[in-house]
Amino acid sequence: MTQICVALVEETTAGMVARMAELAPLADLFEIRADRVIDLDLLTILRARTRPLVLTCRAVSQGGAWDDADPRRRLTLLEGVKRRFDYVDIEVRSGFLDVMVEKVGEGLILSHHDPAGMPDDLDGLYREMTDLGADIAKIVVTPHSIADVGRLLEFAARVRDEAGTPLIALALGPLGTLTRVLAGRYGAPFTYASAAGGAESAPGQIPAAVMADLYRVRNVTAETKVYGVLGSNVLRSLSPVLHNRALEARGLDAVYVPLQAEALPPFIEALPALALSGFSVTQPYKVEILPYLQEVEEAAALSGSVNTVVVHDGMLRGSTTDGTGVLVPLKKKIDVKGLNVVILGAGGAARAAALALIRKGARVTLLARDVDKAEEVGTALGCGSGALHEASLYPWDVLINATPVGSGDTAD
Repeated sequence: MTQICVALVEETTAGMVARMAELAPLADLFEIRADRVIDLDLLTILRARTRPLVLTCRAVSQGGAWDDADPRRRLTLLEGVKRRFDYVDIEVRSGFLDVMVEKVGEGLILSHHDPAGMPDDLDGLYREMTDLGADIAKIVVTPHSIADVGRLLEFAARVRDEAGTPLIALALGPLGTLTRVLAGRYGAPFTYASAAGGAESAPGQIPAAVMADLYRVRNVTAETKVYGVLGSNVLRSLSPVLHNRALEARGLDAVYVPLQAEALPPFIEALPALALSGFSVTQPYKVEILPYLQEVEEAAALSGSVNTVVVHDGMLRGSTTDGTGVLVPLKKKIDVKGLNVVILGAGGAARAAALALIRKGARVTLLARDVDKAEEVGTALGCGSGALHEASLYPWDVLINATPVGSGDTAD
């Protein structure tokens, strides 16, 4: 079982002690970020220990708060070893070899954190850690694309399959969110979480309550099926909430994660390493993804839009449920046959909704800021089109918003 290590960044010793007491029901371990504490008292922290403790004193060059040359770093880590912290995290290239030797075999975490990018030689970095006697190796990178995330996970899977020194491989920021949830799939003994939103020790950390309750990360293993939602701004999507609750209710060994991608080609490049069983597609990739699919269901092909992809033996099969998502709630209220339906937008969701409504006999008009695009889609589907700023000129019985407005951080 992968455990949850809650990273604590309180500025006082008293704050650390209070957080440990508060979060004991959620945490399996606590990371004490000594570089964040202004009145550090390790003995007081140890006396209040409710869970195993990881002592970390991160250097500025690796995303921490203390200067790399600050002598307090070595002295603090050495004190942590002497006072028998359960784990001590030391940067592999810190030069603190004497501290490392003292801790080998008793919870030595050798780590490397790259706040700017990806190391070229992940295998060499891992070997460096194992050669120095790491009990756990930890490599944290900053991806510039989801393809970088794929490369990290491919490496982590190789290490897992070789059954050597356990590896914690994490990617920072929005692109790396999924690596925190899927850590157990790649053999990590634990994954890191924040105490709460706004209390992150590293970009992209997820609150411990969300990790435990929504993503159920303790249950994620190499056998767990992985699904997700693909888009350029999916961290605020409700899809992980809806799908993970459904997966849990059905008792399925599966998890659903955000698949943040800055562009579609890097995601396609990362797909083999991500080893997904399927994924939802949201803006702006519902139309763009079509050429990458080996099979497309009729409704998706006719509407030119896909919101669901099933992965089987490396083949991608696309379909759309957007039309059904519009028709089902409308059917409970009205019969759309013969009614005027105005759809705001001309993207993937608008296309699928328009096709479904046309098939039910509705008179559909698409209105978009890009009039040429609205006309192109309207001509293809056999419906009307026009300019969004002229919406008041179009009478309607049903009005459908298929624009990004109202979702995430978009303006109202």
